[in-house]
Amino acid sequence: MVQGCGNKCVKYFFWIINLLFFILGAVVVGLSIWMLVDKNSLATVASTVKVDLSQVLNQVNIQQLNTFLYVAIAIGGALLILGFFGCCGSCCESICAISVYFILVLILFVVEIVAIVLYFVNKTKLQQGFVTIWRDELVSKYTTQQQIHQVLDQIQSSVSFATSSQPYIIIRLFLQCCGAAGCSDYVQYGAFPTSCQCATIQQPGCATLLWTAFENNLIYVAFVGIIILFVEILAMIFSCIIIGAVREKRAQA
Repeated sequence: MVQGCGNKCVKYFFWIINLLFFILGAVVVGLSIWMLVDKNSLATVASTVKVDLSQVLNQVNIQQLNTFLYVAIAIGGALLILGFFGCCGSCCESICAISVYFILVLILFVVEIVAIVLYFVNKTKLQQGFVTIWRDELVSKYTTQQQIHQVLDQIQSSVSFATSSQPYIIIRLFLQCCGAAGCSDYVQYGAFPTSCQCATIQQPGCATLLWTAFENNLIYVAFVGIIILFVEILAMIFSCIIIGAVREKRAQA
């Protein structure tokens, strides 16, 4: 066992935090795989906790749900692996395991820093890409997919934010926007959804407004990002402390 009260506190704190990461990762991966294999699992869980998700389940696209679950499995798997190496390394005082843990956290840290730099360097291109994706995934399907066509045609001015069950309708009514970049997105289709009110008001695009809202609240996103980076720095510092303590103990043996 490592020597010194401070080193022991760091070791046990490090072990507890990584145990929580391991449990959280296992739960996320387990639930995601269950939902991926059994499509009725979400309804089963909802009925168990007495939550009515019937309207949400009716509107969820299977492909979109699968994509979300794959992302959840990837995130949960990353937490699972980090937690495993952190717990094993601190519990068994394995320099190899803690070194792997340090390298994995360092890789995540570098990737996040690079992503932040790329965001600020390519901010304009990212905004244009977001608008393009919105136009391709929603606006273009106004004429190509009957379900989207019906959803947009059924929008009425009397539909309220609280009673609407369609995510896209909720966004449009709440933001008072239309299309991706504006009413012009629907010109080529020869008709506008009734909620756009393009005949009387030149409404801005939903994607444009959402991106603006994101940038206006970037301080909160930055705050969360700083916390994550700070936790990763602490994890690397603690792992270095434990490695140093283990080497010191072995040198004295």
